[in-house]
Amino acid sequence: MTFLTQTVMAQEISKQNTAVLLIEFQKTWTEKGIFYKIIKKEYSQRNVLSNTKNLISKARQEGITVIQAPLILDKKDKNYKKTPFPARLLRRFTKGTWKAEFTDGILEKSDFIAKGRYGFDATKGSNLEDILRTNNIKTIFVCGFTTDHCVKETMNSLIEKGFNCIMVSDCTATKNNKLQKKIESEFTIITSKKLIGKIQ
Repeated sequence: MTFLTQTVMAQEISKQNTAVLLIEFQKTWTEKGIFYKIIKKEYSQRNVLSNTKNLISKARQEGITVIQAPLILDKKDKNYKKTPFPARLLRRFTKGTWKAEFTDGILEKSDFIAKGRYGFDATKGSNLEDILRTNNIKTIFVCGFTTDHCVKETMNSLIEKGFNCIMVSDCTATKNNKLQKKIESEFTIITSKKLIGKIQ
């Protein structure tokens, strides 16, 4: 844990330099289909959707930046073949279908949407880093799916780029609790309830 992370965790957060990042809060993960079935148990037991809605509602209310990082697959895109093979094989996140749509109640007009992404790492091909730097974001609270792939890879990438990343543990999910706990042990984590308490 870095000194900056210790400071953020111990005190109230700086609203001007903080963002909540939502990775793939899309119907492919949260409604139906094979990907949903993979995380359904953990997603439901951890109350991920309710926790996340409560968190981003408070964040927006207090002027904290909310960023969406969807994965959208478009065969016309030059980077289509670079997108994760399982998503292409199973035709998930397909542009123009419900599979690419945001989960109901997650997106607001005030949110930033990272565009151009093609990898598990949400910075790959996207303008996510530009959004963060343009808005002088230093600390990022990360939510989304799945904990062991897109969340992990995005956090590692952003940490390497100098950002302070903290996982909101009960706003993420993967296929089982054992794997969830393993990935949580690799990062600084916080629960949505504790984070909401720090947003004053």
